Amino acid sequence: MADTTRTQIETLRQLAKIVNESLDTIEAAYSQAGVALPSLNSPTFSSADPAEVLRTEPAVARATLDIMAAAAQLSAEVCSPLTMVLNASQSFYLASCLNVASELNVVEILKEYGAGGVHVDEIAARSKTETGLLSRILRLLATHHVFREVKPDVFANNRISAVLDKGQSAADLFAKPEERFTKDTGIVALVEYCSDDLLRVSAELTTTILNAQPNVYPYNRAFDTDLPMFYFFQRPENAYKLKRFALGMQGIQTTSSLSEGVLGQSGFEWDTLPADAVVVDVGCGNGHVSLAIAQKHPKLKIVNQDLARQVGLAKQYWETEMPSHIENQRVEFQGDADHDFFQPQPVKNADIFLLRFIAHNWDDVKLAHILQKLRDAAMPTTKLVILDKIQLFAASWEPLLSNWGVGNAEYYYFDMGVHNMLGGGERTLPAFAAVLARAHWRLDKVYRPQGSHQPHIVAVPM
Repeated sequence: MADTTRTQIETLRQLAKIVNESLDTIEAAYSQAGVALPSLNSPTFSSADPAEVLRTEPAVARATLDIMAAAAQLSAEVCSPLTMVLNASQSFYLASCLNVASELNVVEILKEYGAGGVHVDEIAARSKTETGLLSRILRLLATHHVFREVKPDVFANNRISAVLDKGQSAADLFAKPEERFTKDTGIVALVEYCSDDLLRVSAELTTTILNAQPNVYPYNRAFDTDLPMFYFFQRPENAYKLKRFALGMQGIQTTSSLSEGVLGQSGFEWDTLPADAVVVDVGCGNGHVSLAIAQKHPKLKIVNQDLARQVGLAKQYWETEMPSHIENQRVEFQGDADHDFFQPQPVKNADIFLLRFIAHNWDDVKLAHILQKLRDAAMPTTKLVILDKIQLFAASWEPLLSNWGVGNAEYYYFDMGVHNMLGGGERTLPAFAAVLARAHWRLDKVYRPQGSHQPHIVAVPM
């Protein structure tokens, strides 16, 4: 018993050492840069803040990951298993309360009062909500470090809640709720989509597994539809869902900027492509990924492909952000009247087929079908570039998990999300290699852009 205790205490001390050494790394980086580490209690957040930009520096990013993993494991090591499992079983309340706060524009109300905050009575009056319940919702969030309870029933924004600022006044948001999202509020759209649609869908996971039927996923059960999610979005009554989802996919880049995720250092070398090289963005969504590429590399020709409504959104986005490419006929938009990626690929001269957050939407059979259509249309020199997460195994290192545990939790949340929506999932690198080979592509190289969790998986024709 004593030996076991000593061994366990040594594990805890190793974890604490990781935390302390990582703090030393972060302190040194911020001291050298001459900027202050942001405070959790700050009522504002800006991804352009030099202090936030410094987080993407490799040493700081790794130290942060180590702290997140070690601190969470320390907690799991010492906490009662009963407490851990009960807390996990009720974590959905965090998502539902976060959705309430965003829908009621609490962040925008609190922004008007600064760091001192305001009594919940005022928030309730502005949002036409019952005071007692709203206080309890905000207190649950503050307990998880989203918002700050300055003193009893007085709440203020903190650095985490400020992320959900939609950039408008609370009065304007209440007056025109249909205009609550803009292209700059994708992260809020993503949070609301996850804490609304995905929360509802996740409740159907067990039932779907226990009553398995072909092509019936939790999304189909939750919304009582036999249509795949993306086709369900095409219905006129789901226009808001589609807009929110599309902006949410754009908002994913807020966690690592679009320039870093697609164009950053150590990523795929877009600048090596020749003038007039054709880049086909397969399943382009809002078209923001190919737009970012074209803005930095205007010599390229772009083809955006998706279902009709998504392509319509993409065209509107390009008309606003880069009309010159449209005027010069250097970008083309192909909706499902022209192309469905389960059908033969119409572009036969592509230098690049780009799939960003497409592969994970489909199971291996369907993804192989999509990739085979691209392979059939590929030239010998065509490259397939997949921007998707690569799931890491959770096998144990000592003392940390080899995937950094909760530090990389987004990989596993996304995995469940795409399964529940479409039956897909995130893949390990061996799984990517296998499905590529099934469609006659060979995994050639994996780029890991600095400051991004979004690798670039490059394949060439077999």
